[in-house]
Amino acid sequence: MAGGTHMWPTVELGDLLDALELTELGPGRFLARNVTSTLPTTLGSQTLAQAVVAAERVVPHMAVQSMHGVFPRGGDAGREVEVDVEIVQSGRALATVQVTFRQDAREHARALVMLSIDEPDFLDHHSELPATIPAPEQCQELPCALLPWEVRTSGGADALAPDLAGPPTLDLWMRCDKAPDLPGIARALLAHGSEGFLGPVALRPYSQHEIARRGGRGTSALLAQTITFHRPFTLHDWLLLRCESPFAGSSRMYSRIQIFTRTGDLVASATAHGLMRTAG
Repeated sequence: MAGGTHMWPTVELGDLLDALELTELGPGRFLARNVTSTLPTTLGSQTLAQAVVAAERVVPHMAVQSMHGVFPRGGDAGREVEVDVEIVQSGRALATVQVTFRQDAREHARALVMLSIDEPDFLDHHSELPATIPAPEQCQELPCALLPWEVRTSGGADALAPDLAGPPTLDLWMRCDKAPDLPGIARALLAHGSEGFLGPVALRPYSQHEIARRGGRGTSALLAQTITFHRPFTLHDWLLLRCESPFAGSSRMYSRIQIFTRTGDLVASATAHGLMRTAG
């Protein structure tokens, strides 16, 4: 497969949207199915998307503002998942819930989610989008099997070519105009979509030869991820993901993403802490 695009499991959009249709078992209790991918374990990205849906089902008059997910162990992708939502606090403007994912009473993921109502601006500033970033029409397709929608970046698949090394940064555009244009679905799909590049951007400074010289790539896994939604957005128009990995060491990597509309509004941010060990 071209470039480094083989690193992602394959997910289909219809299957992902179907996995977001949680079955209610009782107050704060749901049954969910896993997407069918090329991995035998539950995808952390899918879990984050389902956590958005579950939290907003329990607190329907608010929207997810910030979410921190941890993934202590892998779930079985071939089996259904019990999703429990516990309300930690609920007020007029803010609410906090804990979303737990279990199979046979064995917990494999948990998310602490803060929700809020829409409030007026008091302070109003955000990071600026450099004018030098190529527009999506000037970029090439980046095949990403985890994201079943349009993804583009300068250089296309060659931007992640395993035999090349580059800075631990990546600017890419994505758009999904085949999903329902609903705010909750947009938040869930962005939570899923932001996870896919947090690991690859940390590997960019190291060519395949250098990785082999260091002992080869062994165990890698996302340990925790946080995503914050700043402004409403639509996935029916292009979003820019500005990805960077400011640190890697001690068999860990840290990455972050700022997400902009094409008009330069910062609408979301994501960070992740992951495991990345040598095979040697």
